[in-house]
Amino acid sequence: MTTKRMLQMGEQIRDFIATMLVRGEIHDPRVKNVTIHSVKMTSDLQMAKVYFICSEANKGSVKEIATGLKAAAVFIRRELGKKLQIRYIPQIMFYYDDSIEYSIKMGAVLNKVSAELRLHENELHLNENESSTSASAEVNIENKKDS
Repeated sequence: MTTKRMLQMGEQIRDFIATMLVRGEIHDPRVKNVTIHSVKMTSDLQMAKVYFICSEANKGSVKEIATGLKAAAVFIRRELGKKLQIRYIPQIMFYYDDSIEYSIKMGAVLNKVSAELRLHENELHLNENESSTSASAEVNIENKKDS
C-alpha cells in the first residue's frame, strides 16, 4: 500500500534529481537529455526506485545512461541529504522506464485491429447490399413472369 509519506518523499526526490539534471550539477556527459519520470519509494523509505526516460536520439545508449546515473547516485544521495531534513537518506536505484514505448506500440496494434474491423464491416455491408439487390432483381423477374 502506498502511503501519503511515500508519495511525498518520492515527489521531493524526483523534483530534486530533475533540478540537478536541468542545472547541469551532474557533469557526466552520459546523462544528457534524461528525464526523471517517476520515483517509487519502498514502504520503509530506505530505497528510492527512480525511473527515467531518454530522448529518441539516446535510445541506443540506455545502458550507458543507466551506468552514468548509477555512478552519480552517490553524489545525488549526498546532495539529497543536504537538502532533505530526514533521518535516513534512501538508497537510489535507477531504472529505464519503457512504459511510454509500450503504450505507443499497443496504440499502434489497437489502431491496426480497428482498421481491420472497419474493413471487415465494410465488406459485410457490400455483401449485404449485393444480396439484397440480387433478391429484389429476382422478385422483379418473378413479377414480370406472373403478369
